[in-house]
Amino acid sequence: MYTLRQYLTTLEEPSGLCRTLEPFELCRDQQGRPLYAVGNSAAVFRIRRGGRLQALRCYMRTMPHLEEIYGERLRRRELFLFTSPDEGVWCDVVLDDWVEGRTLREEIDAALRAEESAGLRSLADRFDRLAARLVADDWAHGDLKPENIVVRPTGELQLIDFDAMFLPAFAGRRSPELGTRAYQHPAREAADFDASLDEYPAALISTALHALALDPSLARRHASDGVLFTPSRMRDDGVLEEVLTLFEERGMAIAYRIAGLLLSPTLKLFGLAGLLARAVEAADAANGPAGEKTPPDGGQTPELFAENGLWGYRCGERVVVAPLYDCGFDFSEGLAAVRLGRTWHYIDSAGVTRLSLPGCEAVKPFRGGRARIFRRDGVHVIDREGHECEA
Repeated sequence: MYTLRQYLTTLEEPSGLCRTLEPFELCRDQQGRPLYAVGNSAAVFRIRRGGRLQALRCYMRTMPHLEEIYGERLRRRELFLFTSPDEGVWCDVVLDDWVEGRTLREEIDAALRAEESAGLRSLADRFDRLAARLVADDWAHGDLKPENIVVRPTGELQLIDFDAMFLPAFAGRRSPELGTRAYQHPAREAADFDASLDEYPAALISTALHALALDPSLARRHASDGVLFTPSRMRDDGVLEEVLTLFEERGMAIAYRIAGLLLSPTLKLFGLAGLLARAVEAADAANGPAGEKTPPDGGQTPELFAENGLWGYRCGERVVVAPLYDCGFDFSEGLAAVRLGRTWHYIDSAGVTRLSLPGCEAVKPFRGGRARIFRRDGVHVIDREGHECEA
């Protein structure tokens, strides 16, 4: 085991204590203190070397798999650490480019302080794009959390800290780390070491970001170990139930289904990759030019179909609305009534929620621009904008 103090001693006066790194400069803050961050297994120092900013990763304990993960960025026996006034040991380090920007956690906290729903929604969409690529691949980061994601000045999200990474070559081995508990499935153990490691934290972070974009006050009202959720209390503290209700009542079917996966008894979340891919498609359609959405083939009316107990719509073999709903009616006058959880909605042929009717017990399709809805106090008639009107 090595200490932060030992590394600071070497890096403050590195002459003769490095094999290949010299010359370099230890970056400092305005008070002259070295710039570094300490994680589960390493301290990362910001240095300037050859006119470039670089990250020097120094390990507190022996870590397996570093050569397979970092390749030529691993410097074997690079730094000499004193273990006594007269003795010491040569330690491995990893040298990499410095990734400029703030962490996703810092961006989230800033947006929450300002109650910027639009900023949180943008972060949620960008995270979904990163997560969709990650869970569809054959490797895993292993410690996916907002502190390990940097938001670059361009807005791109970039992963950092790959010490807990899974690669196909590691199949059959045990995980060197269990990741940060605030974002990991409560049942994760060292024997869980495969490409599915990032699925649970991806679903958790996505759910938290989309929920906070709807209601930033959630962060103030619910203390957590991470962002909004504490995995070990997920079934009991009521936060997930509140979030599911938010998504349900707004017709956010993809977010609702991803949030529901957080109750999975296993780390592997069935269907997550497809849901994240649909989330990216929906965000692209919503943020693109008006009229960009692809209409049903040849002006056909989409037809209901069922898959894995949920209902969607397709034209021929092409799925135009993913099977995300608990119940649905045929399209009528361009809208279809669907139920998500306990809430009825009307969606268009692109799957966009046009009307949401929380508290409504049943609905009828539109006829002549009017639809009957059933509440506890009786039958009501609404127009296509959701306003009550005469039958």
